[in-house]
Amino acid sequence: MNTPPYLKSGDKIAIVSPARKTSPEEVVNAIRVFEGWGLEVVEGEHLYSSYHQFAGSDEQRRADLQQMLDDPSIKAIISSRGGYGTVRIIDRLDFSSFTKNPKWIIGYSDVTVMHSHINRHLQVETLHGEMPINFREKCESSPSILTLKKALFGKPLS
Repeated sequence: MNTPPYLKSGDKIAIVSPARKTSPEEVVNAIRVFEGWGLEVVEGEHLYSSYHQFAGSDEQRRADLQQMLDDPSIKAIISSRGGYGTVRIIDRLDFSSFTKNPKWIIGYSDVTVMHSHINRHLQVETLHGEMPINFREKCESSPSILTLKKALFGKPLS
């Protein structure tokens, strides 16, 4: 299993919505926390789009995720939330750039299809971890968020 490079201050991470729609109010606390960790946050073009219950059409969500998979400056991709929708786009993603420049994929729920696909076919580690929709005000000391930070920055976990 290949481990993507651990994050360091100054790295860029992306927030995308490959499934259900989300709002800026649901992501703002996560952006604040990530920036407090010294990370630069890049938002997917369709992060706040809406198409029925989805964050944009299948093609818009696929394009956002593909852009971040292909961008070598992005060191981690975190899904804003779960729900349903990633399974609709997984087979149309091209992972060739990702295999050359592995990066952390973070999320749970609907994002599990990404974890399964990447682990099985590409043998790259991913993180089943907290998503921005669950970051609350003053959440920096939450055990799940502290563990996510340790995992991403390569610190020992208990």
